Amino acid sequence: MVKLLMLITSLAGGGAERVASELSLHLDSGIDRRIVTLVDTVSYPSNKPPISINYNFFEPKWLSMLFAVPICAYKYRKLIEANNPDISMSFLTLDNIINVISNVGNKNTRVILQVHIALSMKFSQNPFHKIIKKMIQCIYNRADTIIAVSEGVKEELIECYGIQSEKVVVIHNPNNIEKIQLQAQESVDHPWFSGEIPIIFNMGRLTKQKGQWHLIRAFAKVREQQECKLVIRGDGELKEDLQSLVTLLGLSEDVLFLPWVENPYKYISKATVFVFSSLWEALPYALIEAMACGCPVIATDCKYGPREIIGENEYGILVSCLSGDYCASGPLDVYEYELANKIISLLNDDPQIKLLSLKAKERASHFDLASSTMKYKILFHGTASTDN
Repeated sequence: MVKLLMLITSLAGGGAERVASELSLHLDSGIDRRIVTLVDTVSYPSNKPPISINYNFFEPKWLSMLFAVPICAYKYRKLIEANNPDISMSFLTLDNIINVISNVGNKNTRVILQVHIALSMKFSQNPFHKIIKKMIQCIYNRADTIIAVSEGVKEELIECYGIQSEKVVVIHNPNNIEKIQLQAQESVDHPWFSGEIPIIFNMGRLTKQKGQWHLIRAFAKVREQQECKLVIRGDGELKEDLQSLVTLLGLSEDVLFLPWVENPYKYISKATVFVFSSLWEALPYALIEAMACGCPVIATDCKYGPREIIGENEYGILVSCLSGDYCASGPLDVYEYELANKIISLLNDDPQIKLLSLKAKERASHFDLASSTMKYKILFHGTASTDN
């Protein structure tokens, strides 16, 4: 029996949180696992009630994060001593730092970190990015194993952050493809999804990273040429700005901001095309989920993940990465023009839509829950059996 503690900030929203949830639910009985959270916020289910450290984050955020490291590391160290796990695995950057510090001098517990983001993009605008880079190099190299969710993330860790290559393995995020496809069959009670009007769908947090303002501007050009609708499912800090942009461009009758719904897949499966507009990623959940629904995809060739998932336009359509420069009423830039033209071309090519629908489902099966959890199982048993 392998004893595993999984440390994550919370179980509310986000891709890493979903991975923690899926692993807790679907790893086999040979792995005794328990989730530990920094805060007591739960949206996703788990095999057992999570243990919460009950840290109270506050403003300013940077100061709160700074205090979190010693306070949470001390409390987590106590949990490790009480539970004596074979493996302590963490998911996000703050969790990873706390995990390593908590296990300093502990020869009985193996430390595994996960990297779910492109670190270089996340911290590129931070004035202390050089210090953060050195800190990550120093702390992460003290772990026994680092799981990168894509080949691109692995390459970045080794080449940009000086992580020892032998420590880094790639395991794609587990996706419950069977459950997604079952939920995708449910009916939708909304006039736009009757099948008469082409639907362009986007799903993701409404933040700079997701680049939805580029998609809205490109959609304005598409709408000039043919009747279609744009549906954006998500919430976030840019929601009001994006809604204002829609109004400014005269698109209020053609753009729907879909609030959080438990089953977005029934909408995606009935859309004509899923457009992924992110500026950076690691291995995008939403793209794989859309493909599992059989929806043809157009995705930006950003760092990292879309190219790894889609291939060289084999399972979907790649477009150049968008600029990330916000502009409301000015002319489209070259990347937005490319995106708009690719959408127009696909909307008018029924044979291509049908082909990409089949190819999308085929490719999504490679990221299934069973495949990923088996790789985790092999890693955990191999790690726990290593002599301490």
